[in-house]
Amino acid sequence: MRLQIIIILLCLGVAAIAAFGAVNVQPNADGSLYTAVLVNGASTFKYDIVFIGDGFTAAQQSAFNLKVNEAVAALQARVPYSQRLCAFNIWRVNVVSAQSGVDHPAGGIFRNTELDCRYGNPTVGEVERCIRSDSPAKCYEAADYAPDYDAVFVLVNDTQWGGCAGGLVFSSISPGFAGIATHELGHKIGMLADEYDYGSVDPTYTGPEPGAANLTKQTSRPLIKWTDLIAPSTPLPTTVDSPPGVVGLWEGGGYHRFSIYRPQRTCHMQTTGSPFCAVCEREIRSLLGTHCSFCEINPSSFICWYLTHRDKFVLFWDRPYRWRWPWPPCLTCPPFDAQRLEDEIIYILKGVPEGFKLQILDARGIVVAEGHPAEGGLQVSFKENRAKQYFVELTSREQATGETLNISTQLFRNGKLENLPGQ
Repeated sequence: MRLQIIIILLCLGVAAIAAFGAVNVQPNADGSLYTAVLVNGASTFKYDIVFIGDGFTAAQQSAFNLKVNEAVAALQARVPYSQRLCAFNIWRVNVVSAQSGVDHPAGGIFRNTELDCRYGNPTVGEVERCIRSDSPAKCYEAADYAPDYDAVFVLVNDTQWGGCAGGLVFSSISPGFAGIATHELGHKIGMLADEYDYGSVDPTYTGPEPGAANLTKQTSRPLIKWTDLIAPSTPLPTTVDSPPGVVGLWEGGGYHRFSIYRPQRTCHMQTTGSPFCAVCEREIRSLLGTHCSFCEINPSSFICWYLTHRDKFVLFWDRPYRWRWPWPPCLTCPPFDAQRLEDEIIYILKGVPEGFKLQILDARGIVVAEGHPAEGGLQVSFKENRAKQYFVELTSREQATGETLNISTQLFRNGKLENLPGQ
């Protein structure tokens, strides 16, 4: 009996420690612990960003929400992110701190915050403007409440200019912080280097060839990473910005002043008020492009318009393939009513041969419903929450025949035949 009591007490102790160590997250009205800010597809295929906050008290969560919206608006306005918004899923997790603000070791200011964020401490050789967390595991724990993440972005409730990016991405909410957000995500998403120097102890770069796409130590034209963007008439190194924005070999970058070079005179990775240089823009666009489908990047192409706006479409089945399109069929449909009850949906694809698979997926890539054979094709039924985004996925058989599939679609909502958008 005594042994059983001891074991029970030990178990209770472990449970108490786990509960005590949990990050304090404010639930939504429906009990969920994350909020979908922007959803473009299953997390399996998208680049997921989770915004969390530090130094925001329970009474300041609305302010945090507004700052997240500002950061997302910055992505929507900044090229090349704006050209590849289809790549992103963006989630928000509301972390509650006991006190407002974050630590400033240089000024002797310390706050009791949930994620233990602080500005750099110059007395130990840190750059003060670089924000970090002394408890990064807590940051990841908070982000784990979201469906998935490729980048965890921590907004700190402080108006002193600052930010940093490594495993985690940090930014203050200082005036103009939108530029910090897009700059720091340039590090995380594009693996881009800073293009400025700030009086380093050794101003001359003596290291190996930088791994980042936007820095080089090469001065020989054929060896420069972005040589395809440099006009034959542009002198190397480059010292005159003519024509304005000329791509060349500009000295300085990576915190060094000499013997290292960047593509253009100014860039968003140098000053947050400038646009991305051509090299950085190309790198981000390329990396994000892997998270978008052809139709998402080229929505105006005829085949994509036809697929998403008509009740009939043609597919040439020349290899094993997976087709996926958003549900509702257009991403620009009117916003859904989050308060509306779930609708009973029956979606029918006629003209699909035997052996194909039809599924409905939610934004996290979880299968909501499996289709089954119906007269002349496939049919799937599910309950649609009008506040959420879904995806229809049609998977072909393993053996492709090269045949043309003439597929027609029907949608029944609550038992009533409904026209698809664009009809």
